[in-house]
Amino acid sequence: MPVSTLLWLLTALLCLGGSTRASAQETPAERMEEADEKVRELQEPAPEGVELELTTPTTTEKEAEWKDEEEPTEEEATADQEPEGEQEQEEERETFGDRFKRGDLFGFFDVQGRFFPQPALSPPPGSPVLNDYWFNGSLAWEPGFFMNVTDNMNFELILFGRVDQHDRNRTHGDIREGFFELFFNEWTFGFGVHKVFWGVTESRHLVDIINQTDLVEDFDTDIKLGQAMITTSYTHEKAGTFSLFVMSWARPLVFPGPLGRPTLPLPVDNGIRVYESRLKQGQISTAFRWSYAVAGLDLGLSYFFGTAREPQLFLAATGAGVPVFQPVYALIHQGGLDAQYTIEGWLLKVESIVRGGQGPTFGAITGGFEYTFFQANGSVVDVGVILEYNYDGRDNNTFILFNNDFFTGMRLTLNDVGSTEFLIGAFIDTEDGTVFIAAEAARRFGENWKILLEGRGYIPQGDNVLEFFRNDSQIQVDIEFRY
Repeated sequence: MPVSTLLWLLTALLCLGGSTRASAQETPAERMEEADEKVRELQEPAPEGVELELTTPTTTEKEAEWKDEEEPTEEEATADQEPEGEQEQEEERETFGDRFKRGDLFGFFDVQGRFFPQPALSPPPGSPVLNDYWFNGSLAWEPGFFMNVTDNMNFELILFGRVDQHDRNRTHGDIREGFFELFFNEWTFGFGVHKVFWGVTESRHLVDIINQTDLVEDFDTDIKLGQAMITTSYTHEKAGTFSLFVMSWARPLVFPGPLGRPTLPLPVDNGIRVYESRLKQGQISTAFRWSYAVAGLDLGLSYFFGTAREPQLFLAATGAGVPVFQPVYALIHQGGLDAQYTIEGWLLKVESIVRGGQGPTFGAITGGFEYTFFQANGSVVDVGVILEYNYDGRDNNTFILFNNDFFTGMRLTLNDVGSTEFLIGAFIDTEDGTVFIAAEAARRFGENWKILLEGRGYIPQGDNVLEFFRNDSQIQVDIEFRY
């Protein structure tokens, strides 16, 4: 391109760029004439000794200009950063608050009534009152809360309390759970008050030794008290789960009081209980468990050393000469095995223990099967039949009802909208023919209501220990509101 043409174009651009500063009355023809004149001036030769140099801004100069225009001052940068920091802190506070708000509140209220067709056999020793009441009412509340504290930590709190009409021992409260649990890959750590369940059989849970039984709630030993502990477990894909439990402050077994039903022939005086350990309830107890599941087999091996959960009962007397049972808590060591094998409709189950420390070392075993007929006779109902055998080799100082008994039962699951279930079973003593019958039924109504029915009957023979409960057959009704 000729130099003259280039100069003309540059001049025209400069003129156009400055057109905003031109007079509003200047015409386009005048502006073109002015541009031509400037081109002619540029085409004239420069004076001798003067060089004409056309320059454009370099990239560095442009970047400097952009930097001056775009970069904020130090005060502006500081002003911008301060709100961000406050915003991040606010987001952190909101995150914890959101976690707390997302925590689950749950629990139930229970209204319970127990009906006794017959009065108790005799008044408790030292009491002028005969347990001849036919009805006993009580109220219970079990509130709970669960939250994810962090991505790898959970916290659960469950409280329980009951107020009973007649039995002051049954008016009680407990911390069922108050437990933090942390997860790190294959490792799990926990501390606080916790409940741990071991076992597979229906009639008895021999290996379930971590927690104390809440006996005043029910003679069914499935209801447990919370236990203070520290736990850790490691899970290996091929080797199973290894768990360690360290516990303190052993809970005493509380029996029904003199006005409770059913109750023993003599009251158990926990005020004179004896511990073998010099630390008494503060004795440290430890337990270890290995569990493994493969191809339908669930297997567990456990070991426990510490204060026994089941006391031995010895005859004693109060200061006033009233005969009572004195509970004695020995230091024991116990090894346990529990196994369940599932094949089609069959569940084959066994639990066994060997315990030392309460007199001679003894063994106990519970084993049997449960077979389920799914959708029996083309219906939606599942029918299960249960048969188990119970053997216990310990002496009579420990309160054991079923030491050589068969248990047979039937379970019905209706699979309806109310999740209706029935379970009826009976213990039959192989030595004297004593029978203990228990039946349970449960049904949900709507989203929150549940009704539970229980019945128990005693048919003792000879001098069987169940003779003391012969008149304590009962029907129990619970109406629960769950949330």
